[in-house]
Amino acid sequence: MKTINSLVIALLLMTAAIVSSCDESGDPQADIELSESQTASVSMRGKWGQASDPVLPFGTTETVLDDFVMAFTITDDYNPMGFTASGADYFFGATEEAGLWNWEDQEFKNIKLTNISPISNIQVLKEASEIRVSFIYEGEDGGRAFGVGEYSVTLKKIAP
Repeated sequence: MKTINSLVIALLLMTAAIVSSCDESGDPQADIELSESQTASVSMRGKWGQASDPVLPFGTTETVLDDFVMAFTITDDYNPMGFTASGADYFFGATEEAGLWNWEDQEFKNIKLTNISPISNIQVLKEASEIRVSFIYEGEDGGRAFGVGEYSVTLKKIAP
């Protein structure tokens, strides 16, 4: 009987230790140390919109980026993954297929996009809950077409 009581007490102590090391949903509460890249990726995750302070090539309609929204996703291990752009189909194409993004530099300010055309490179400068997005639009075939030039706009974090 004494052995059974000892086993029950030991099991209760182990259960209490496991439960106390988890949060209310059962996830471990261990501190996670992220690399600089992972931290930067986490800060980019979410939707960015509410365009302001546009800089556009001469002759471009002033409201062309007003509905521009960018959404960045990350992997389960906090690295860059998917990217979508909406509200600026003229520049980013009207595709349902998500693009991919990755950091292009060690300062984690430049993002390289793939699978989004005709934009292939975009510079993102982040400050608090805003990013300054600059890109060069070269036209569908790289030729001289309406709207070719450098664009820049500030986007605010609108959703995590």
